Amino acid sequence: MGERLTTHPEWSELLETALTLPGESGQTYSRFRTLSLGNQALLMMQSRIIEPQETYKGWLALDRQVKKGSKAKAIYVPMFRKETKDNGDEEKRLSGFRLVNCMFGVSDTEGEDLPEYEPPTWSKERALGALAIQETAFETMDGNAQGYSRAREFAVNPVAAYPFKTMQHELSHIVHGHTTEERLQEYSLHRGLYEFEAEGSAYLIMNELGASDQFDADESRHYIQTWLRGEQPDEKSIRSVFSTADRIIKAGRPEREASDE
Repeated sequence: MGERLTTHPEWSELLETALTLPGESGQTYSRFRTLSLGNQALLMMQSRIIEPQETYKGWLALDRQVKKGSKAKAIYVPMFRKETKDNGDEEKRLSGFRLVNCMFGVSDTEGEDLPEYEPPTWSKERALGALAIQETAFETMDGNAQGYSRAREFAVNPVAAYPFKTMQHELSHIVHGHTTEERLQEYSLHRGLYEFEAEGSAYLIMNELGASDQFDADESRHYIQTWLRGEQPDEKSIRSVFSTADRIIKAGRPEREASDE
């Protein structure tokens, strides 16, 4: 499959595994409740910052405790009533909505944050400098979004399930060129391919850096295969996956070590 990189002959097999070995969806993209646009707008009017929001019980499930004195924000919650059908069965029917103060932002919580992961042979600071990429604050209420990238900037959710892998995914989007103004306009037309390329490169990077314990490989394969929807990427796309991974890895390694590869 694809053109092998002479310095990484095993990458073809790794990518073939990502494309064909069945994966599992996992919970990374479904840990937070989905908020309607109306509730998102309502929360924005009550919040000083834009950040992931959850209920008290939701944060507890994520091993985070709401800080004492934090004030809950209101959202519209659907209300249901029970009705008896002609056959005697009961069913729930929507009766309306009411405001409920139940949401807290991640800044309203505290928990034992894991130290930022960095492999011994790769430096985030060195890579961002070499690639001319900047990290910015994560500003969205969608807690299920693990990260995003725009132009030469990226952001990672402060409660991302796998922050190091998410960073590699977003760096890959940028290095692939997906975040240029021209490519962003085409994103909706080629999103499946773009997501395969970014996740495919991140998959190779994580394995090359020995960071297999910093992401869920089953979930990553499921992500790739879901976005491709049964289609096979062409040779150009596969070569781009290899070259992007190679570039990001070398950017974060000491100059002598990178030049020896």
